[in-house]
Amino acid sequence: MAKIILVSKHVNATSWQLAQALKSQQHEVVLLTSHGEVPPEDTTGIEFMGYFKSWSVLEGFRIIPGLFGLHPQILHVLLDEDQMNPAQMILSTFAKSHPSCVLTTSLLNIRRGLSRRNPVRYLVEESDIITCPTVEALGQLRGLNVRSPRQGRGILPPVLDLKSDFAITAFQEDIEEQFFHALEARPYVVIPFRETHFDPEAENFVRIRTLAQKYKVVLWGSYSHWSLRDRKKFAAWMDEFQCGHNWTVTGSLSPQAGRQLLEKSTAVMLAGQGFTPIEMTDFYMKAIHSHAVLILDSKQSSVHSDLWKNTVNCWILNHDHIHADLVKLLSKPHLRVPESLSEQLAEDRHLIDSSLNELNRLYNRALNHLR
Repeated sequence: MAKIILVSKHVNATSWQLAQALKSQQHEVVLLTSHGEVPPEDTTGIEFMGYFKSWSVLEGFRIIPGLFGLHPQILHVLLDEDQMNPAQMILSTFAKSHPSCVLTTSLLNIRRGLSRRNPVRYLVEESDIITCPTVEALGQLRGLNVRSPRQGRGILPPVLDLKSDFAITAFQEDIEEQFFHALEARPYVVIPFRETHFDPEAENFVRIRTLAQKYKVVLWGSYSHWSLRDRKKFAAWMDEFQCGHNWTVTGSLSPQAGRQLLEKSTAVMLAGQGFTPIEMTDFYMKAIHSHAVLILDSKQSSVHSDLWKNTVNCWILNHDHIHADLVKLLSKPHLRVPESLSEQLAEDRHLIDSSLNELNRLYNRALNHLR
């Protein structure tokens, strides 16, 4: 198989899981990252290089002789956002000029857009292989002046690592026990909560209110950064619609409390929130481990799209009319679904491996063109 240098500014769940997944596909993997970054587990089979302190032009030039002395066949640049630093530019430029190296770019989130002032645009145009997490993101690459007529493009969402799990320990604080005791009275729906202030016209708050008219709503997060005025206005607004007794905010929870929150929930509502593909994948892993029922919108379900089947193992609301679909969903007598994705994945690994198999196909095709 191929010798791959995976370039990532941080060692996080995304970069480490991709390195592990590539290793499991029998590739030789070098993970090149920032000085001081620490791998989350044993690096056996992965060469770990924590080199860059500032990701400067000078650091980029200094590492090139040693790096390409390793004779890599693939330089794979992993970008969490659509922006680059100087060292990444130097490495990708050198890889592109190297006749026996395939330049691969994984662009995990297009936030700012690929305008002519964004150097990521030119990286995309020069790369031999481009991957994005969704079909929609790949569509945003249309119209670019791609240099290679053989450029390979594919879908590669952040890797789902089903071996990781929440820590299972006793509660650390009595307050968490009291919190869950108070939730036992009736079914509840969890909504991740990261609103910066209260806006009664905002769609997220309208959805919270709509849900609270049937189920208790648990806002997973904190509003301690809100002004006291905003907190009082939010409480009064919920009271006005006769659901003031039907919501609560968790505040900071330990990992084990977070797992129990999801395990005991009726559903977890993600629809309508602008999570990145990395954040969505993190929620997916939490939900799978907790056997939680997810309520997604059609944009969110495009991340790991092979996994999700509306009304079968989750609920999917149309992104263009989420509120109308939510009202229809809440008219149902319950939110249970007939299949558990957790059990399905335990029996059928190809649902997760398919995107990595596609990446391997793109690798092999690009390497064959170099020979």
